[in-house]
Amino acid sequence: MSSSVLNGSMLICFSGASVARRFAQSYSVALLARKPENYEPLVKEIESAGGKAIGISTDCTDGKSVQAAFEQIKKELGEAKLATAVYNVGGRFIRKPFLELTEDEFEAGWEANGCVLLQAAELTSKHSC
Repeated sequence: MSSSVLNGSMLICFSGASVARRFAQSYSVALLARKPENYEPLVKEIESAGGKAIGISTDCTDGKSVQAAFEQIKKELGEAKLATAVYNVGGRFIRKPFLELTEDEFEAGWEANGCVLLQAAELTSKHSC
């Protein structure tokens, strides 16, 4: 892994270990997941391969939690520019036909997969290359 490539660029991964592994070959990686046990093994794997990775406990269905994660990323990775962000959150997903969803079920899924995606996009655009 080339440390010169890692200097100055990063990936923020809201989900997806295989994506994080691939990007960690060229970028610093910030892994966001609700529980540390979901990112800690991958952080260790990336770092043992010579990459730079951090894990941050984040509730991606909560905009304030996502904002706090971005503040932590800035603290830990400094002024690295964001090369890409992968948003693959599946929170509050209900498996049933669309027309059978209750309003509460739809709103819960929309909040996790739509509203917080908008906030994540806004935050990532402020940090992009």
